[in-house]
Amino acid sequence: MKTLIKNGTIVTATDEFQADILVEGEKISAIGRNLPVNVDRIIDAEGKYVMPGGVDSHCHFEALNTDGVTYNGDFNTSYVCLLGGTTTIVDMSFNEHDENGNFLNLVDSANYRLNTRIKGKLAPDIALHACCTNYTEETKSEIPKLVEMGIPSLKLFLCFKGTEMYADDMALLNCLEAAGKCGMFVLVHAENSDVLDKYRNEAAEAGHFEPKYQFDTRPPFGEAECVSRAIRFADQARCPINICHVSCIEAGEEIRKAKEEGKAVIGEACTAWLTLDRKLMDNPDWRIASHFVCSPPLREQKDRDYLWKALNKGVLSLIGSDNSMTSQEQKDTGWDAENNRCDFRKIPNGCPGAGDRMHVIWTYGVEAGRISRKKYVELCCTTPAKLNGLYPRKGAIAVGADADIVILDPEYRGAFSVKTNPSGVEYSIFEGMEQKGRFETVLLRGKVVVEDAEYVGTPGEGKFIPGKPYGYAYELLE
Repeated sequence: MKTLIKNGTIVTATDEFQADILVEGEKISAIGRNLPVNVDRIIDAEGKYVMPGGVDSHCHFEALNTDGVTYNGDFNTSYVCLLGGTTTIVDMSFNEHDENGNFLNLVDSANYRLNTRIKGKLAPDIALHACCTNYTEETKSEIPKLVEMGIPSLKLFLCFKGTEMYADDMALLNCLEAAGKCGMFVLVHAENSDVLDKYRNEAAEAGHFEPKYQFDTRPPFGEAECVSRAIRFADQARCPINICHVSCIEAGEEIRKAKEEGKAVIGEACTAWLTLDRKLMDNPDWRIASHFVCSPPLREQKDRDYLWKALNKGVLSLIGSDNSMTSQEQKDTGWDAENNRCDFRKIPNGCPGAGDRMHVIWTYGVEAGRISRKKYVELCCTTPAKLNGLYPRKGAIAVGADADIVILDPEYRGAFSVKTNPSGVEYSIFEGMEQKGRFETVLLRGKVVVEDAEYVGTPGEGKFIPGKPYGYAYELLE
């Protein structure tokens, strides 16, 4: 199958130019002017931007909720990624449970995810982070095996003490040391668990249970302290570290100072924290307010302004979604029937967003003048691919790269809605917000999977893309 994409403006992380793209099979075979027209299909992209497919480095599909027991976000809904211009997701592979409710190790869990969970359902391509939600002494010995499987990253939760998900300082240091010896990088959810527990307990003792107390009980200094500690542990272990979903000025400043000192730290921003305000949790309808309960919590305008500037300055290096498709039914478990009230401590944390990330960042980043088009591609496509050992196969418009190509109509005007921008659950956290620009056509490895902004692909055609170790993050080690 040969496809010619003509008359478009190609945007990469480093360049913007007029050219045509020839796709043969699953690969880009030529880029230039006056390319052969003896093809099976011609796509006219005049007046549109042609970019590499998005790479979302932070997704939770069929993932453990913060209760450590229930799951969310079926892979059947992963087609929303393609509608939103994301052609590759990097999913968190948690420790799975066996038939007796016991945790499997990380290697067996990853194999189960790849061979069972995604089978017949996955729409985009997928890479994996191993996500340790049951640290044991065996975890260290699994790390080289994960790298051999094409999983060059490990996620740890430094909060949620009292659940299986929690990784203490010993677990963090042990994993960093093992990862650094085999080219793996480590991701962390950085919030000081003791700080959270103190303020959450005090709020409950004072009779404060509404969703808005998710913000009050997770202060910026708790995030910043944990970021600082994790960076120092990583530096000691000689292992690059990725700080996930940076939400506030204080945490960003810890990353800035560490980068100035030459430490190998990569900061990630995520869509919700760049665009949404903590006051959304003040909604008197607690069920609506629960949609915005996430961790770290949504912050304030000053924090959002800082995050955008940090992206432009290189303090933060990529934008993920932190997609967690927590259904309304699951959010409703935050209702305390015995006391006839909601309890923010019981509301599963997380928001859907994999389908909206690229559109939201285009609208409120590029169209709002906060970032350039090239920076957009760098943050949403190229750097995530490099970080996860997928570049230049993914995240690039280049000869030999996978023909993951998205074509955006910059003239589109509309509003975000779960009806027109499906999120995978019953609600959208961006409902009613203005949308500028829309992906009209999306190719996944050369096949058109979105046409006229409608999904025309086949569930199950996404495949696992192994990541290479010693990737972009290791270039930062001095």
